[in-house]
Amino acid sequence: MPVSIEDMLANTSLFSHVDREELHHLAGWVQIQDFKAGHVIDREGELGTTLHIIRTGSVDVLQHYGTDEQQHLATFGEGDFFGEMALLLGRPRSATVIAKEDTECLTILRNTFEEDATVPVLWAMLQHVAERLAHADETIGEMHAH
Repeated sequence: MPVSIEDMLANTSLFSHVDREELHHLAGWVQIQDFKAGHVIDREGELGTTLHIIRTGSVDVLQHYGTDEQQHLATFGEGDFFGEMALLLGRPRSATVIAKEDTECLTILRNTFEEDATVPVLWAMLQHVAERLAHADETIGEMHAH
């Protein structure tokens, strides 16, 4: 039995603390997109306008895709998300994201988010961006210690 969009949102770390009423409102903005294995979902350097939450499948996150300097940064699977900085800031993508297998994503567009985001949803996003930033700071600190 497929999981509802609200349940999927509730089961992501990003929105796990957002109440059901807010999730119902948020679910109304969501578009479902299917990507075949190998499809480039987001390309490094391109302007980002979407947040993707993986409903099924998995993706690889790469920097310098297709060059001699290509680096694999992460693999994300069901319940993981990417594109939060693009959603919040509308800046160019910092990495290329490729479907590792057939993948279905819940997608939230920046313009819809800007118009309709509520305080609890914004707070959830802020907490996660801060957590990722803190992790990046720790990583950089460890790199400089070596």
